[in-house]
Amino acid sequence: MRSPFLAAALSALCFSAPAFPVQAAEPAKINTLQWLGSHNSYRPDLDPAALAHQRQVMGERSRGVEYGHPPIQAQLDLGVRQLEFDPYADTAGGLYAGPYANDPTKLAIMKTPGAKVLHAPVVDNRTLCLRLSDCFAEVAAWSRAHPGHQPIILFINTKEEPFNTPAIPNPPLWTEADFAGLDADAIKAFGRDRIIAPDDVRGARATLRDGVTGGGWPTLEAARGKVLLVLDANPRVEDAYRAGHASLKGRMLFGLYAETEAEAAVFNIQDPRPDEARIKTLVAQGFLVRTRSDADTTEARNHDLTRLDVAVRSGAQVISTDYYPGAPDPLGLKFVVRPSWFEPGR
Repeated sequence: MRSPFLAAALSALCFSAPAFPVQAAEPAKINTLQWLGSHNSYRPDLDPAALAHQRQVMGERSRGVEYGHPPIQAQLDLGVRQLEFDPYADTAGGLYAGPYANDPTKLAIMKTPGAKVLHAPVVDNRTLCLRLSDCFAEVAAWSRAHPGHQPIILFINTKEEPFNTPAIPNPPLWTEADFAGLDADAIKAFGRDRIIAPDDVRGARATLRDGVTGGGWPTLEAARGKVLLVLDANPRVEDAYRAGHASLKGRMLFGLYAETEAEAAVFNIQDPRPDEARIKTLVAQGFLVRTRSDADTTEARNHDLTRLDVAVRSGAQVISTDYYPGAPDPLGLKFVVRPSWFEPGR
């Protein structure tokens, strides 16, 4: 039996305690999350026949791209939450239709206007989604079927650099019409309310940078079921995309800009090893950073996880790889990139 004196003492203690309000933890913002992503997510798995053909066509250059991925929705099923697509501008349509001359269905698609997704014309054109709009549609369909998913980041790596060889035609430069098409394709696929756009992060602040560093990223709960798109481009394209859109006002994609600029929000630091300290600084300021745990099959062939270890230690929110758990292994390397925080199905 409990002593009446003890009961009285406990009662007095309870009622004499100061009535300070309990401070609830701040809701997690998306810049505190971590994503595992796929690199060149549109490149299909390399079966033995495709690998042999690639080596025949590309020669020594094949070594660096001897990897592949399952369909886009299968990648998302495996827990990948960052994808990368490489679109070439094709305003009128038909620029990259040649390889599909014997496939009427694909030929008709390639003749339609709009950005086309491929690694390189002629020599490396295999893709899981012919048009960028098709890639978006694949992601959007999966997202609608999994409405509570963590936000998906899409890197849109626009291509326009000349190849300077008679074997490969030089691609056209991206224009304002192409950028408008890019924004429109994103809205058509996902709906404006399911896109985390620069305007949403900037809010009432003077610049996008102010929004990013001032806590403007949405919370995880507010971002569930949404996508965030990033224009991963050369300086000419980045400048053209923000022209007339200060702080990317009205645009659907974030971009890659120096940390002192009004549009600064996301950084793409390919190799974390020489830039670990810089990544830590950027993350601490509120920026999003994407880096890579491996490249050109080098780490995979050497079973080297050093680059992954540095990427994780840097605090970069996004780590891209060709070897996430469940990824195809066309070379039989048995190399897997799995950060300790990776949880499939988030």
